[in-house]
Amino acid sequence: MENMSNAKLMQGQIRYPLLCSFCVLVMATLLTGGGLQSAVVEAVDITFFDNSGACTGEGYTFSNIAGQTCAEVTNEGSVLISGLSSAETGLVFRNGGCTTEVFSGQGPTVWCIVGGDFTGAFWYQSSAESITSTTTSREETSSSKCSSVMPPHSILFTKDSSKGAWVLKAHSIAAEDLMAQLRSVDDGAKVSWLKEQGAHFEPASGAIATIMDM
Repeated sequence: MENMSNAKLMQGQIRYPLLCSFCVLVMATLLTGGGLQSAVVEAVDITFFDNSGACTGEGYTFSNIAGQTCAEVTNEGSVLISGLSSAETGLVFRNGGCTTEVFSGQGPTVWCIVGGDFTGAFWYQSSAESITSTTTSREETSSSKCSSVMPPHSILFTKDSSKGAWVLKAHSIAAEDLMAQLRSVDDGAKVSWLKEQGAHFEPASGAIATIMDM
């Protein structure tokens, strides 16, 4: 893969199904001079998983997150970015929030970046030219910097990413506290616990490319 430094495409791990909750389609109606025209707008979702070797297991999800908004977590194992168009770029960071960039990848590829110690990610409107790297080789502009920060608002768990995941939105309790409770439950009982809390199942669809940060 061109322009890839300090990262390699993991052979044998290039096809993890994309959870459909990470690929929400929003129907928009546009008023044009010739009348009404319907368009499909794909939402960008960012999800952090505890697993440092794959985008599976326990995780925080930021559904339909706005551009230039840093999805901030504390030292998660892997990051999934989905819903990017060919003119949008996702960035992944370490060292606290969106501080030190370690990966950038452009859509429509769905990216799973593994390797651990990830603390933030966001996306921005870029150009139609291909951008995929783990170094900041482009000239930074105001559009490629985050302008706000968002804490986690939902958690999820998947035993098998080829089937889907159980997603639970945090309401009266912080997502971090909800995750602490989930992590205290044995793996075999996690699904039952999530159901009791009101989680819903999101079936999987699509495929992603897995990148290992070195």
